[in-house]
Amino acid sequence: MKHILQATAASVALGLALAPVQGQLLGGGLGGGVNLPSGAIGGMGGADVSRMGDSVQATGAVSETVSHSHHHTVNPVTTEAVSGDLAVRGAIPRETHSVDTRVVTTTRASVSHVTVPAVRLVVPTVPQLEIRRSGIAASGIVAVPYAEVPTYIDNQAVVLERELHGTGVEVIKRKNQIVLEMPDDVTFAFNKSDIQPRFFVTLNIVARTLNNYPATYVDVNGHTDAIGSYGYNQVLSERRAGSVADYLTYRAVVPARMHVQGFGKTEPIASNATIQGRAANRRVEIILTPYAA
Repeated sequence: MKHILQATAASVALGLALAPVQGQLLGGGLGGGVNLPSGAIGGMGGADVSRMGDSVQATGAVSETVSHSHHHTVNPVTTEAVSGDLAVRGAIPRETHSVDTRVVTTTRASVSHVTVPAVRLVVPTVPQLEIRRSGIAASGIVAVPYAEVPTYIDNQAVVLERELHGTGVEVIKRKNQIVLEMPDDVTFAFNKSDIQPRFFVTLNIVARTLNNYPATYVDVNGHTDAIGSYGYNQVLSERRAGSVADYLTYRAVVPARMHVQGFGKTEPIASNATIQGRAANRRVEIILTPYAA
């Protein structure tokens, strides 16, 4: 009996002597394989905890799935994830995606989604864009913000339709663009490029509206029917478009906004086989495109 008691006492003494070693093995060697109560790591140094940061999987860690796009950047951001009483500092990547620009940021075990709406403003090609943009800016005209372009164009179209009703000028809305079609029979005498005096009133209305809505490029394009040679019709279309632009300039429309071009008989909108079709093809078009920023 005496020998048994002595052996038991020796085992207890050996266990007490090895307790710190077991604690170090449990904390440093096993790493995050177990969840430790707060008292179990009281004797560990800061170096032991930071070293465990790469191996411990925190219970409250966040996992996320992000749809990838053509371009992305990854920047590390320091994040704290809490598992029980154990604070672990690690690195969680921040991913920024550039298609439809959906930005996902991870901070302190939470996911924040910020959706940036993509502005899809379809604007047709504007001739001599850079030169005209510089001229418009120099004249003091303020660009329309992209988000306000649809309303700006809609309001201008409504005014033009109301003011030009019954004049023979057709107002056509094409998404974020306005086209004013002026038939040659109400604008010019036959085979002439001089504006008929009775059409001055109509052009005065156009000029006034253009001045009230200055944030637009003004393209004045001349067109003819297919009767006659290409060369003759080209010159006639240029001269007619130039006459309209000159009158608008006379009525204080900023010249930097305007571009004049003749297309001759190359862009018909109706068949040249009929009288009605040829009449429709003989026209001057004023195309209004938003000056946006």
